[in-house]
Amino acid sequence: MKNLKKVSNRIKEAIKNNEKIVLFGDADLDGVTSVIILGEAIEEIGGKYLPYISNREKWGYGLSREAISDIKKEAPALLVSLDCGISNFEGAKEAKKVGFEFIIIDHHKVLSKIPDVSLILDPMQEEDNYPFKKFANAGVVYRLVQEMLGDDFSKKKKRFLELAAIATVADMVPRESDNKEILDEGLKFLENPSITSLKALKEEPTENFVEKTVSLLNVTEPEGGVNVAYLFLTEEREDAAREMIEHLKERQKKRKKEIEIEEKRILEKITGKEKIIFEEGNFPSYLAGSIASRVIKEHKKPVFIYVKEGDLACGSVRAVSGQDAVEAMSCCADYLQSFGGHPVAAGFVLEVKNLTKLKKCLVDYFSKK
Repeated sequence: MKNLKKVSNRIKEAIKNNEKIVLFGDADLDGVTSVIILGEAIEEIGGKYLPYISNREKWGYGLSREAISDIKKEAPALLVSLDCGISNFEGAKEAKKVGFEFIIIDHHKVLSKIPDVSLILDPMQEEDNYPFKKFANAGVVYRLVQEMLGDDFSKKKKRFLELAAIATVADMVPRESDNKEILDEGLKFLENPSITSLKALKEEPTENFVEKTVSLLNVTEPEGGVNVAYLFLTEEREDAAREMIEHLKERQKKRKKEIEIEEKRILEKITGKEKIIFEEGNFPSYLAGSIASRVIKEHKKPVFIYVKEGDLACGSVRAVSGQDAVEAMSCCADYLQSFGGHPVAAGFVLEVKNLTKLKKCLVDYFSKK
């Protein structure tokens, strides 16, 4: 995989030289597990790291300028983004400006250009000859920590595979090739988890343990500025983990009701004649992805759901198989502040004043498809 050894060597060099290392992960379960896997590998070598998980309500999509503004107090440092970064051009500029050396570890589609950073590890980039491309980000990180730890990898393999398997299921990537390898071993390990919080969750009988885990944890909204999934998966006290499980269940019920109410409201507004569905939500932006996923099941056309937050609009996109939401937004990039993701599931941020222009541009794009 292109730059795999270079990224491994740079992180190990930072550990050896006692450099500050900041890990910035996306807010979903793939980003969270990526931070945990790489962070624990760094600790295994004898290093330390500072974890940051994206707050989409506050910072928008990915490693934005707003996110850099909030974490610039950690500079100078080696900053590693996980499950984001490949489309965060402004964030990359700001990171360099405030004194970060920036490494991107991502698995999303690479756009026509790449950010100006120290190193990029993304199997989707040009001249990457690794035969398999469709990893979850935690799968890319899994391969990285194999390289970093060498013979010592076996000590952490079970734990890392449990996390990578959960992320692979959560991110709905194809269950083939390298992903199948991760799932075959990881799901077997999850029958008797080594992770304390998952042990506690396993105490409750269920036929679909991994799906239950993903459903409970794959939430993006923070509580008190802290990502709950990260707290849960790193909790080493079983009693505390059990308390968190009950809290997560209540939160899940509340979220389900909110999604059903807002889905109904949006569906009632749709005539069926639209080329694309481009609707404003009256709910927290972390619900946009779930609602967009439900709407596209009903209407089978590109869905753009956004929420206004001051002068900015933050949204999620879902597209049907064979369409490419990232390519569509790339063609309309003049109106966007940031965007990225997968062809059928992506996100975006823009200034509210550009919403009408963006919609027209997207309608024009999909009208030609």
